[in-house]
Amino acid sequence: MRTIALLCLSAFSFTALPALADGIKPKPVVVKSIVVDGQAVAPGGAIGHIIGLKKGGDGFVSVRAAPTTKAAELDRLKQDAFVIVVIGGTDWEKATFIPVIYDPKDAPGKPTMEVCKIPESPPYFEGTYKGPCKSGWVSKRFVEVMAD
Repeated sequence: MRTIALLCLSAFSFTALPALADGIKPKPVVVKSIVVDGQAVAPGGAIGHIIGLKKGGDGFVSVRAAPTTKAAELDRLKQDAFVIVVIGGTDWEKATFIPVIYDPKDAPGKPTMEVCKIPESPPYFEGTYKGPCKSGWVSKRFVEVMAD
């Protein structure tokens, strides 16, 4: 009986992991400062929000583990949820998915950049984002940059 329970637990553990969906490996969100003439001049993110969800639709946009609909869904964001749009290192014109950082609690009254520890003045954060907020990839058509 213990063998069967152990096999069931192992199978559950593998299927519960969002790491791979259809063989797609996760792609971390990497923040890079905006650089002009070799000098970091701005943080690698701008404030945006989720827009364009259909009335009567499912009411959310999926946050993915990589920039494709085939990647695992990590979370769901609703209309008007605030996000930090990671723009440093992103080819905005070609992108269909963009990296975002967001506070899952969407704390009212607190600046998202501050809550998510993305400094707006030097020294800017650079590297793979690991928290305290969440991050992932969202279809660009559902994101509007509000301030950069």
